[in-house]
Amino acid sequence: MKRFLFRFCIWISIAFVFAVAVDFMITTGLKKSDIRKYSTWNDIYKGGLDADLVVIGSSQAWCGYSTYILDTVLNLNSYNLGFDGHPIDYQILRYSTYRRFNSKPKVILINTVFWSTLGITADEQYEREQFFPYITDDTLISLVKDVKKITWFDRHLPLYRYFGYREDFENGISSFLGETQFYYGGMHKGFKSKNESWDQGPILSKDTLITQTVKEEAVSILDSFTKESCQEGIKVVFVKSPIYYPLTTKFTNVSEIDSVYESISQKYGVPILDYSHSTITMDSSYFVNPTHLNTKGAEAFTFKLCHDLDSIGIQKWL
Repeated sequence: MKRFLFRFCIWISIAFVFAVAVDFMITTGLKKSDIRKYSTWNDIYKGGLDADLVVIGSSQAWCGYSTYILDTVLNLNSYNLGFDGHPIDYQILRYSTYRRFNSKPKVILINTVFWSTLGITADEQYEREQFFPYITDDTLISLVKDVKKITWFDRHLPLYRYFGYREDFENGISSFLGETQFYYGGMHKGFKSKNESWDQGPILSKDTLITQTVKEEAVSILDSFTKESCQEGIKVVFVKSPIYYPLTTKFTNVSEIDSVYESISQKYGVPILDYSHSTITMDSSYFVNPTHLNTKGAEAFTFKLCHDLDSIGIQKWL
C-alpha cells in the first residue's frame, strides 16, 4: 500500500509539473500573440501606450476607427480600445484596466451605438477565454468572474481553464514557439479593418420591428464615467459612427436612445459627432454588413471624423 501511494504521488507530481509547464507555454504564447482577442489586452498590460486619444466602443469601434489615420491626420498618438461583443460596462472595464498600466488620455471618443451601448454584458460564454492569460490579475478577474463563470479551478488549477479551447491551446503553443501570424491578427493599436465582401444578413429582409432595451444601469455607468472623465480634465466626445441606414428603420426607439446621449451631453458639455445620416450610410459598398464598416468605409469615416475633430478644436485639448 505504501509503495502504491508513493508511486501515485510521483505520478501526480509529474502530471502537475507537466500541467504547469504547458499552462506557462500557452499563457506566455497568447500574451505575445497578435490574435484579436488578446492583442489589445497584451498592449494594455505591457504599458507605455500613453495615448493622447483613446476610442471606447464595441466591434463597431475596433474595425471602424483607423488608428493609422487618426495618428497621421491629427498628429497624435491614438489607441483603439474597441471591445468585441461587449456593451458599455465591459468597455469601461477595459478602459479602467488601461489606466492601471498607462497614463491618462487627453481625449476619449465614445462610440454610441443605439442597439448595444446601453446594455449590460450578460453572455458569459462569448470569448470568456480572452481573460485566461491574465488570470493572476485579481483586480480584473474579480470583476469578470461572475459573468464569465471563471471558477476557483480556472484560477488555481494549471491548464484547467484551457480545456475545451483547443484553438487557443494550439495558438498559444504556436506563438510560444515563434509563430507570429494568426487569423484575425495584425491589429494596429487596437484597430483592424474588415476587408470582406458585403453580407446583408437576415434582419433587413424581415418585416418585424425591434424595440431596443435601454438598461438603466448602463445609462448610470455611462453618465458616471462621462462625469468622472470630465472632472479629470479629459475631453469626452460622443460619436455616432455610420451604420447602413436601412437598418435604422428596423428599430422603433432610436430617438429615445439618442435622447439618453443628448441628456448626458448637455449635462457635461460633451460634443456629439453624428454620422448616422452621412452619405456613407446610404452606400453598402462601405460596409461588410449593416452594422460594421469595411476597410473603405473605415478610411472614409475616420478621415471625416478627423476633419470634424479638428473643426471643434481638438488641438487645443492635446
